[in-house]
Amino acid sequence: MRNRWMYPDNWGQLAWECKERAKWCCQCCALAHGAWVVSRRGVPYRAYLAAAHLDHDPWNPHPRLAALCPRCHARYDRSLSEWDSWLILERLRHHCLVKAYKQRVSAEV
Repeated sequence: MRNRWMYPDNWGQLAWECKERAKWCCQCCALAHGAWVVSRRGVPYRAYLAAAHLDHDPWNPHPRLAALCPRCHARYDRSLSEWDSWLILERLRHHCLVKAYKQRVSAEV
């Protein structure tokens, strides 16, 4: 697991309980833990469930968790990635607009 230091000491127990509550099936697509699936490239692999933070906050002392297969977990996290990309573009757009405004104001003076 990446960034293990960000998670609570009892993360293993929390993740286990999350998967138990979900009866060891993905809460999005109902794929069973350890089931064989085929990737888009045609390569078979075993899908293991992960406990995903629904609020994307590993520091939350009362985490909202869902048991998700790799595909659903990636799809869920992609929404956060798309939001980050949009925010970066908006900041860049704002910076360009402010710069253009300042140039126009200084040209008028």
